[in-house]
Amino acid sequence: MKSTSFLSMLTPPLPYFLEGNLTIFRKGQRHPARKQLGFFDVLVIKEGTLYIGEETACWQIGAGEALILEPAKFHYPTAACEEDTTFYWLHMQTPATWREQELCEPIHTDQHNSSLQYHTSNTTIHLPKQQHISHPKELYQTIQRLLQSTTQARSFAFWETQQLFLQVLQHLSYSPLPQQASLQLAERVEMYIKQHYMEHITNTTLASHFHVHENYLARCMKQAFHCTPLTYLAAYRMHQARLLLLKTDWPLQKVAEEVGFSRQGYFSTCFKQAYGMAPSDYRKNMQK
Repeated sequence: MKSTSFLSMLTPPLPYFLEGNLTIFRKGQRHPARKQLGFFDVLVIKEGTLYIGEETACWQIGAGEALILEPAKFHYPTAACEEDTTFYWLHMQTPATWREQELCEPIHTDQHNSSLQYHTSNTTIHLPKQQHISHPKELYQTIQRLLQSTTQARSFAFWETQQLFLQVLQHLSYSPLPQQASLQLAERVEMYIKQHYMEHITNTTLASHFHVHENYLARCMKQAFHCTPLTYLAAYRMHQARLLLLKTDWPLQKVAEEVGFSRQGYFSTCFKQAYGMAPSDYRKNMQK
């Protein structure tokens, strides 16, 4: 039985995002050698292969795979890229205490050789140090939105950036206990809604995207979140609209469009149903 090591962190607080970008190494380039970075380096490979080591461990990370490097360890290239390689790098930090441990039982999703584990008062979050990503396209989209959020005004972008980073961690995490297929699907739908709530979403588009029947999709969401997909979408749109009203001075039409409404009048009606007052009144009351 192959042992699996992981890093264990007690939380709260949760890990937080520092910086990141998309990088392309041309054929023949190597990842730089570094030590004592002071933060975790999350590498998500989109195309090509990276050859990298950490102390005595070595990895060959290909497209659709991810690796987390530790803050105090020596990182170095083990070989040059044999083809153009595109990857996201995300630096994260946590003030929580942590340590590396060995997990004697194999992980069911893939054979990971290490993982990062966070403990909260309610749950334990596991982040494998090296893994095959279950749904790479969805993760790439989340990371791209994360990076785009950093180009906004810092006062507003901070919250969105950290929320998106937690979605990235959700993509990379796994549960040591088998999850029901219905719960896995519901969580994927939740992430999809959070990534695409600005767009036109219907039961039909969701069913087509996830290749399941609309009724099954609704049943899975009700089991996990006690509501239908469109009810979850509506609530999430209202939550985002409330944040925009508080954090920006945008006109109501722009706020409505940003959260997926084409008509301001319908947006105002939905907002009043959710919060008991019109969007303009809500903004005035919160600014007093």
